[in-house]
Amino acid sequence: MYKIIPLTLLGTLMSTGLQAAEWSISGSVNPSLEYDDNIFMRDENKLGDYHARMSPTLKVSHALENSETSLSTGYVSDRYDRSSQLDTDNPFWRFDTNYKAERSSWGLGVNYAESTSRSDAEEDSGDFETNSISTTESISPSYSFQLSDRDVLSVKASYSTQEYSTADFSNSRRRSLSTNWQHQFTERFNGGVSVSVSNNKSSGLLSSTDDDTYNVSLTTKYHLSEIWAVNGSVGLRQLKSEQTDLLGFTESTSDTGSSLDMSVTYKGEVDDASLNVSRSISPSSTGGVTEQDRISLNWSRELTERLSAGVSTSFQKTTSAIDSNDERENINFSPSVNWKFSPDASVALSYTYRKQKEELQDTDASSQAVMLTLNYNWDGFRVSR
Repeated sequence: MYKIIPLTLLGTLMSTGLQAAEWSISGSVNPSLEYDDNIFMRDENKLGDYHARMSPTLKVSHALENSETSLSTGYVSDRYDRSSQLDTDNPFWRFDTNYKAERSSWGLGVNYAESTSRSDAEEDSGDFETNSISTTESISPSYSFQLSDRDVLSVKASYSTQEYSTADFSNSRRRSLSTNWQHQFTERFNGGVSVSVSNNKSSGLLSSTDDDTYNVSLTTKYHLSEIWAVNGSVGLRQLKSEQTDLLGFTESTSDTGSSLDMSVTYKGEVDDASLNVSRSISPSSTGGVTEQDRISLNWSRELTERLSAGVSTSFQKTTSAIDSNDERENINFSPSVNWKFSPDASVALSYTYRKQKEELQDTDASSQAVMLTLNYNWDGFRVSR
């Protein structure tokens, strides 16, 4: 059903274009070729392989003076030299629309995506062996209102489902609601309060879980100068979890902790840098909820008008929010060089070192990869009426 919805949404988009101000069509193609000396992140019996990826995307947009609507669609194609069982073609599409009035704005996002469980294994399960196909469907409405010249109140809701092609992972349904109040204290300083609540229900082969999460945070945006800025939030969260086994026995647990998402950014004439520190909890594809502590550092420099270089590095610790003994650590280090040989196209060469350590599995694995990527963004064309 979700595969034919883009045609319906495109028809809706075209029907609203009878009074169109501007239509635009654009796209991108980002083929890449990579060699990874340990594609499954094993500590023993490592397997190296060549991996080619392509993700062509087409975007149709329609804009009026106070509204904008877009539909993006494409697919991700993965091909391996020796590990052909990992070859996949996964479609995706996203519909976005927003409307702005004098003091309020509305938004709606509808999303469908198929992807492999390996593509987000580092952030989720840590399992690079299993190649299950994940199908995600989501809808996210939002609303904001300008209470005064300095105050804005916003509300956002979301509903999503995720299903896997194999029984290695748990299917889930997630609902969330968040409200945010922001006040402009000075020209450089913006602060506020955010309150959110979410529910995640997952069902696996051996058990099912029902998790409620509550979070209250203080948020801030502060421009120290024209080139330095601090953004983030600090808060408290509470998790209430129920796990039911095959016999119908239910175990209830609760956990209280902190939430954090702080970043410092620098934007100079030739250098860009950012430092981010975060602590968050999220549903796991294996059932239950995990807590993640992450620190990342990114830097890039324009060497010439067309040539730039950069480094990205991160450390992440993932722990079960209920069982602190279930812990995993991931380290990433990736320098890169980018050459922009035309206004729409560039080529990038990167090296990536990864390391993963799991306590319960008693494994310590690492890999090294070299990737060549061509980035082409088609400007397309625009038509005004």
